[in-house]
Amino acid sequence: MSDLLSYRNQIDEIDTQIRQLFIKRMNLVKEIAEYKMAHDIAVYDSSRELEVIAKNIESLEDKSYQPYYQSVIEEMMKVSKEYQKALILRSTYEQVD
Repeated sequence: MSDLLSYRNQIDEIDTQIRQLFIKRMNLVKEIAEYKMAHDIAVYDSSRELEVIAKNIESLEDKSYQPYYQSVIEEMMKVSKEYQKALILRSTYEQVD
């Protein structure tokens, strides 16, 4: 059981790191949304998404992880797009008020 506890503690540490990286990523997503608003660029860029997915899954040494990591990357991009859309929508409403 102590091995299981040790594994779980290691996962907790990794989750903390992931949370910190998520915050950094979302802060950059906000900057990207502001740039896109200022330059009238669409939130969704299919070629960029395909490029990001391919680059990330191809870099995995253990190829058995590829479909799972692809899901993680796709979900992060989905969340990022949702956040960008919310920021843009909020900005649009603020301009109307």
